[in-house]
Amino acid sequence: MDNQKSFATRDRAVEATIASTFRRPQFNTDPEETDGVFLRAGVGIDGDCHSSTLSPRQVLLAATGTYDQFGLAQNVLRENILIHVNKLSLSSGSLLLVGPDAALRISFECEPCGRLNRKRQGLSRDIKGKRGYLARVVKSGTVRPGDKVKVVKDVFRPFPDHWRDRVINIVCMLPSNHIISYGRLAEIAGVPTSFCRSFPRLLRSHKGIPWQRVRPVNQLIGGEIKHYRLAHAVFGDEFKFMSGRNSFSQRRPESVISFPSVS
Repeated sequence: MDNQKSFATRDRAVEATIASTFRRPQFNTDPEETDGVFLRAGVGIDGDCHSSTLSPRQVLLAATGTYDQFGLAQNVLRENILIHVNKLSLSSGSLLLVGPDAALRISFECEPCGRLNRKRQGLSRDIKGKRGYLARVVKSGTVRPGDKVKVVKDVFRPFPDHWRDRVINIVCMLPSNHIISYGRLAEIAGVPTSFCRSFPRLLRSHKGIPWQRVRPVNQLIGGEIKHYRLAHAVFGDEFKFMSGRNSFSQRRPESVISFPSVS
């Protein structure tokens, strides 16, 4: 593949613009193509069902090259932002400056789920490693097709690639006397709630993990404790970015890589 048409932070980065934007109002509906979406810091896309202050899956990014390679119909990957580039190869913890105002924190790669097989048999297997990347909004702004994208490496602490490691790390961050439900843990770790059945065995298999403080929601007397302290532990470097208290403003200009659109 031509390296001049790949958008990467792991090796050398190249060029990209936004091809299209989508919003999904409800979980039981298909995404709607829009002439732009508003990204709200700490929340996600306005009017999108995946908006959540505690989720690392607020926005899904995909590449036009994946659609070309597999001959897919529009929005089969259910992305929110389609980037006009052959390949995405982003690193967790990178900052994506999108359009004139908005910014995203790259969370981790989006694992293909079995639902993709409804569109084409075996698609979830074939597209592994190429579906796209999930991100959180760290700076508000409207994003439209044609907007340029810039990437800055290593601005935020990276999330573990594997979901099991994310679950364990988050439980280890639980504040003292803090109790969390399986469902809320799944949300913060960015994994499907169907994975919750694996949590008890996973947590008990690691010494020193306070697994007793992760419970089914019906066992939480009076409901869950508010998760502000846990959110600061998991996403705290984002709050520093939003308040201007991180080192981004002191980064050298060459650490910001911007790219014109791919023809």
